[in-house]
Amino acid sequence: MSKLGWPAKLGLVIGGYVLACLAAGGAVYVYDFFTQGAAAQASAGMSAFGDLILFVGILGVLALFPTGLALYFLLRKFLKR
Repeated sequence: MSKLGWPAKLGLVIGGYVLACLAAGGAVYVYDFFTQGAAAQASAGMSAFGDLILFVGILGVLALFPTGLALYFLLRKFLKR
């Protein structure tokens, strides 16, 4: 991986964040698909907040991978000097 240029490394990191965002959005979509009911409609505000918490939680966990990759690239660059 040391042969990759900085645009490829940046693309990997940004692509990781995009994939994490898409996966979190997909998880919320699947969760909403299975919880369509009277309880979700009666308390729409609480249901929307629960969806937000689910999205942020999954995004936070999945965004650890591109963040770690970015830190790895930065540390390798600055520790070689």
